[in-house]
Amino acid sequence: MTIVPITGEPTALPPPVAVPVSAAGQGAGARKSYLVGLDALRAVAAISVCLFHFTGGMMPKLIVPAMQSVFSSGYLGVDIFFVISGFIIPYSLVGKNHQIVGFFSYIKKRILRINPPAYASIVLVLGQWFLIDKIIQHNNHYTGSLSWGQLINNLLFTIPFTNYKWISGIFWTLAIEFQFYLFVGILFSLLFERSVAWFIGLYVLVAAASFLPHTELIGFLNYSSLFALGGVALLWQQQRIPLWAYIAGLLVFGGLTLWQLELTAALVGIGTAVAINAIKTRIPGLSFLGRISYSLYLVHALIGTTAEFVLIKLLPPTTDARKMLLTGVCFVLAIVGSYVFYRVIEQPFMRMAAQNGR
Repeated sequence: MTIVPITGEPTALPPPVAVPVSAAGQGAGARKSYLVGLDALRAVAAISVCLFHFTGGMMPKLIVPAMQSVFSSGYLGVDIFFVISGFIIPYSLVGKNHQIVGFFSYIKKRILRINPPAYASIVLVLGQWFLIDKIIQHNNHYTGSLSWGQLINNLLFTIPFTNYKWISGIFWTLAIEFQFYLFVGILFSLLFERSVAWFIGLYVLVAAASFLPHTELIGFLNYSSLFALGGVALLWQQQRIPLWAYIAGLLVFGGLTLWQLELTAALVGIGTAVAINAIKTRIPGLSFLGRISYSLYLVHALIGTTAEFVLIKLLPPTTDARKMLLTGVCFVLAIVGSYVFYRVIEQPFMRMAAQNGR
């Protein structure tokens, strides 16, 4: 019997999101409010991706074709997270007079918020690998090819520019997120403080650049229109554009998403951009899951594969009903484990990031 570890192969997982929007405005003329729709959308994205993995082959002993079919589009949760980031990262800079000279303060906060929990998850994954190699009989040796070069490039999110593999497949989305952080940190003033024509022109150019030769390594280019949809939602939320321009922006960047990706991604992207401002009511369960969504993103695969290994020894998955029950238990354990990770690891660094500038 073997346990399936978190491998280095890229898998569709949700990217991280920024610190929740504060209730008080910062900076002259910038009145900020907590947007309850963000937590609900984060929760939907995290649940979708988690169930996509749990039913799609990550836990091979528990595959039920019917469940696999139902959650086969759960990977679109990644697209939801990208749209949210396209909104929330520039939203955090609105009214703060962000200039390029303040870039290092800005990126420091992003690093404090995102990197330490991600690194903690890598430590847990490596721990799982070592336990498998030392305790469990199997044909693969997961730590055999591990090198310092691979580890360093994972920590820097630079694997796409090397021949190494991801230690944790979820990190491909973190690489894209950080490319987006650089884009916004450098060009924020042009994107959100000048004429809207700058916003449209820059994002259209970025989308077009994704089709140039040798740009496939810069993952942000391929998903840029999803981030742009989040930006359109921000322009509408800040009353920078009229209704007709808002609708036109959704259609333009939805069309570019279709061009870059697929129809379902375009529809999900537009729907997410609209929902950010449209959802006005807090949904308790989804609000909770939204708060821990980054932790769930980081550790659900680790918890799920480990739980599967243990649970099938206690209740052999001899029927589809048993497999569905065990999958449900794995999902609950993933939420519980993610909450612990959130309180112990993520939350302290959230506070630290909040105390470090913009």
